[in-house]
Amino acid sequence: MGPDRLSGLSRRLRSAARPSLGPGLTVLGAAVALVAVVAGGGSAGDGGSGAGSTDAVRACRTAKESVTVRRQARARASFTARRPLEATATGSATEPLADGTGEVTVTATARRGRILVSRVAIASSATGSATASGEGRACAVAADRDEAGYRARLGAEERARRKAERRAAPRALETARERAEDRSRTRARARAQERVEGRVAETRQRLQSEAQEAADRRAFEAAVRSASERS
Repeated sequence: MGPDRLSGLSRRLRSAARPSLGPGLTVLGAAVALVAVVAGGGSAGDGGSGAGSTDAVRACRTAKESVTVRRQARARASFTARRPLEATATGSATEPLADGTGEVTVTATARRGRILVSRVAIASSATGSATASGEGRACAVAADRDEAGYRARLGAEERARRKAERRAAPRALETARERAEDRSRTRARARAQERVEGRVAETRQRLQSEAQEAADRRAFEAAVRSASERS
């Protein structure tokens, strides 16, 4: 029964001397109208909500990244410096003949040599770098296509960077190790040569003295023999 028919029935009951039923029927009619309006509004809202809903979107992206990796290494190297030294001296000796008729003079030469050796080992550190490229692919799901593509691109770039780092890291480490070895070898060579040069003057003077002593001794022994033979 609609609200208009209930209102008409209420007026007829009031005119027929039944006023107590009229207000009740009026209130009932208003309640029925309100329920109808609410029900209609709910149906309209459900229809609008269904029309605005969307499904999740999946997107995939591929990226290529180039990465420079730096690594540090430590290496040890040694160097042996050698410096040959030689000294020459001449000595002479005079020995009288046994019969007193004269004397004999003899000259002799002597040489003395030595090789100075200094070995130094040094450890050094160095840094090496290498650049490599990598490719990566990733997929993502989101409510919006642009958002899904953005997330997929971030994932692809991250995978590409990790792959590039794995390729570049060994080369960077090898470069760092080679540089560390070269640096250690250079420092060891300089230190070893410095030590050798620091001993040259003293060693040469000692060799010269030894050579002179040997030359004088040879000359004396040769003069004694010669004088004895002539006597």
